[in-house]
Amino acid sequence: MQNILEVKNLKISFRTSGGTVKAVRDISFNLEKGKTLAIVGESGSGKSVTSKAILGILAGNSIVEGGEIIYDGKDLLKITEEEMCEIRGDEISMIFQDPLSSLNPIVKIGKQITEAMLLKNKTSRRDAKKSYNAMLALLRKNLLLSGEVCPEDILQDMDALHKAIAYSCSASLEKKKAVLPALAEAKTFFAGQYSKEAGLKYAKALATQVEDSIDRLEIVKDSFAYTLRHGLNSGIERYFAAVRNNPREEARFARQSAKREALIAKGKTADWKVRPKNVYDLEELKGNIVHLVERLEARYQQAITADAVDIAARAAAITNYLADKKQKMQFVLTPAMAKERAISLMKEVGIKEPEMRYNQYPFEFSGGMRQRIVIAIALSADPEILICDEPTTALDVTIQAQILELINNLKKERNLSVIFITHDLGVVANMADDIAVMYAGKIVEYGTVDEVFYDPRHPYTWALLSSMPDLDTKEKLDAIPGTPPNMIYPPVGDAFADRNKYAMQIDFEQQPPMFEVSPTHWAATWLLHPDAPKVEIPKIITDRIARMKQKAGEQDGE
Repeated sequence: MQNILEVKNLKISFRTSGGTVKAVRDISFNLEKGKTLAIVGESGSGKSVTSKAILGILAGNSIVEGGEIIYDGKDLLKITEEEMCEIRGDEISMIFQDPLSSLNPIVKIGKQITEAMLLKNKTSRRDAKKSYNAMLALLRKNLLLSGEVCPEDILQDMDALHKAIAYSCSASLEKKKAVLPALAEAKTFFAGQYSKEAGLKYAKALATQVEDSIDRLEIVKDSFAYTLRHGLNSGIERYFAAVRNNPREEARFARQSAKREALIAKGKTADWKVRPKNVYDLEELKGNIVHLVERLEARYQQAITADAVDIAARAAAITNYLADKKQKMQFVLTPAMAKERAISLMKEVGIKEPEMRYNQYPFEFSGGMRQRIVIAIALSADPEILICDEPTTALDVTIQAQILELINNLKKERNLSVIFITHDLGVVANMADDIAVMYAGKIVEYGTVDEVFYDPRHPYTWALLSSMPDLDTKEKLDAIPGTPPNMIYPPVGDAFADRNKYAMQIDFEQQPPMFEVSPTHWAATWLLHPDAPKVEIPKIITDRIARMKQKAGEQDGE
């Protein structure tokens, strides 16, 4: 089967005031065309971070430390934001967890469904004709041609066409070039020694220069440029707060330690402990400030480089556009056409009387109906891949079943490839083709849906299955003890070891590799090592597997 998406050795971290959080730690998986891959795990396991990395919507403090996300022969981690905009929504779309946060409460449903369609198309034939004439006027002006010259004459002079396109590029790119020396100088300044007042003054001047380089009319905003002032000020405040507080903490720790040791030396009982030092690495805090500047510098350099390529690409595109304007006009999507398509989508996702409900607001819909609207928006551009990020968590149980059935039907009708993210294994039992079980930023078990449900091998998968109710469950469900580890300091060995009653000494010392159970089934647990002791699957799971097999046999008999 052909892979439509391949994730290879993906590593993602986040810079925070408390340290660097290792959110995704070297994961790999494939999504086959027309199949559903479920990514299952507790909150904080890295599921949503992975999906946001695929869609290119990670937070500004994220760090992609390595890996590839291959779609259509491209690494999505290395393409420009403009290229990603062509893919996001059109080819890869997402249904978010809470429909209320996905919809604008003061905009009518119809407009929200058609917005994405019209954003990436010409809105009317009149506007298309205006754009065409404006482009000709721009070319004639820059090439000093008379109004009588026809498009074919312009197209013959490709060098002049390139110059005209370059002229039409945003002037902010020239401002970005002018900022680069200042960014290079700022890295040296912030890495050196300076007072708080001097640092804040320097940051203010740099941020002002950067903000002057921003094109406020750009559709895709550069979040690094917009937030540089706040980021620099926050970083400088944190650094000098640590400069001031670290010595106090060191002194406090030394005093308390000396006092405790003196008591112990006198043979007295010290029934209190010394609170650990709350100190920060000054070099790391300073490095965080420099990193903000480095990321903006890299973004600006990328934009400048991409512009040179974009000039040639735009010239080729405009050449085709001008050479065959009548044909291009036929593919214009008008507002009326977009409305007709939106109503059709509303019918497809099960909304009754869509013509009337097209002009209603989100608050006039129930939770389940709002989620159907979000699904319609996600499907409006006919994507190839649909990412469902816990789309039923905010809904009650009966509505959950309807939404899951809807997604399953749409997948079959449209031949969609689906990534379904959830914390509940029970949700994906009848939906998924393959399941990746995630814990603490790593995939700990991977297999087909039958392999994971009928032959689970990792203790974490056992724990998830043991805590999953079904209609025939009579015994008490097992809660997973403890909490996930602090991913600022990820465990050396198996991250699940502290919560795993089957853990061995090696689980605390060394990360287990992926052991192959079958050509399509792997699990990262030392219990699969040939020298490991044999451990029986918990009885609650074997009983459930027996019931599932019995039901499957009865259905086959029918």
